[in-house]
Amino acid sequence: MHNPGESDALVRRPVALSDSWRVAASCAGFLADAYDLFTIDLVVLLLQFEYGADVVGKKQKTMMVSMMLCGVVVGQLTFGFVADMIGRRWAFITTAALTIVGALASACVQESVGWFDLAMQLALTRFWLGIGVGGEYPLSATVTAEAFSDDVQRRGFLMACVISMQGFGMLLSCIVAFCSLTAGLSFQTTWRLLLAFGAIPSCVAFYLRTQMHESEVFTKARESQAASKTAVQGSLSLIGEHWWHLVGTSATWFCMNLFQYSLGSFKSTILADVMSGGDLTPDQTVRINVKFATVTSLFAISGFAVGLYMVTRLRRFTMQINGFVCVAATFFNIAYLSAGPTQPAASTLVIYFGLMFFFINSGPNITTFILPAEIFPTRVRATCHGISAASGKMGAVLGTIFFESLVEALGMPMIYFGCGVIAMSGAVITFIFTPMDVVKLSELEVDGTTLDGKQKYAATGML
Repeated sequence: MHNPGESDALVRRPVALSDSWRVAASCAGFLADAYDLFTIDLVVLLLQFEYGADVVGKKQKTMMVSMMLCGVVVGQLTFGFVADMIGRRWAFITTAALTIVGALASACVQESVGWFDLAMQLALTRFWLGIGVGGEYPLSATVTAEAFSDDVQRRGFLMACVISMQGFGMLLSCIVAFCSLTAGLSFQTTWRLLLAFGAIPSCVAFYLRTQMHESEVFTKARESQAASKTAVQGSLSLIGEHWWHLVGTSATWFCMNLFQYSLGSFKSTILADVMSGGDLTPDQTVRINVKFATVTSLFAISGFAVGLYMVTRLRRFTMQINGFVCVAATFFNIAYLSAGPTQPAASTLVIYFGLMFFFINSGPNITTFILPAEIFPTRVRATCHGISAASGKMGAVLGTIFFESLVEALGMPMIYFGCGVIAMSGAVITFIFTPMDVVKLSELEVDGTTLDGKQKYAATGML
């Protein structure tokens, strides 16, 4: 555990306005990303009531959810590499522009016949949106980490603040839906507004990023690389040196997203199976799902709050393992209840979904985002973070594509049990591949002087 009193005096410094600007730009972008990712559950529900199962059936639902995640994977891999090769600033501006265009285009899709129907249009526009959202992951983490590369406590805490915007993005989608329905807007106007609203925080992020400059840490690293090897050769060599840690950051993220997004994106479908839907009007059903999503979001935000408290007090290793174990226990419990003669009530499922998000967000969701930005060298930081994040979203893609088929074949009790096994696998992978005692910043520099191994251990605070 880090002892703040020993090293903070060496690394603590006043926060420059430019650094605060970078963190604000990252937070605004990640708020938009989380909103865009998690609003699809309510949008799909509204589309089903608006157009019926012929237009929005199981196949169309799966396509609309998974296509954005495919775009996220492309964006994570592409912009992670671009940020290391070209620079953080322009890549960061581009991702914000892509999310603005993608959100607005998604809201403008039209009902039509043939293969290019509404579901296909929405899938393609959200794929485009996903490319921008995906680029946010490596860039937000990298920009924040490099703004505070010489301040261990702030660096970890502020990266945790960035990822915690995910909880507020989930809540924001519920607020927009609730306000729209309360105002008496039609289902069509509501789902279009839900999709378009994501462009607003992206516009804020776009402006903030136009005011940024490249970080000093990245500029020095690029100059050092230019003096030694070519960019690609140097990057491949560094990635090869850190392959063991890359396996760890990628596999744990894969395990977490495999159940996080499949269950999160189909909450309304799962709840519909245990609700007495025959007695409810479509408006009442949507409102109940909005309330359930709001409760889940509050659990998620509470988890992030606990994670923010722990991130400067516990090792990343400890937070990640404990979080995975608690998530596994939650899944095993709900699997046991669901396998009984009577199905748990919808309110019970909401509590368990909330606990899942609480334990994820107080541990693995924070640490999987932070670790790649701290372990890997500056010259490949964004690339390795992008690879790690893309591995996670590949888990999300697989989970969303096969979720409904697996539910039909196995039933929800076995799905819950399988999610518990996956969570335990995440804990085991963390134990094997994640550094226990130190965050390795391979190119950490203080006052322009590259630190040797012993100094790195002291400067990184033994987190």
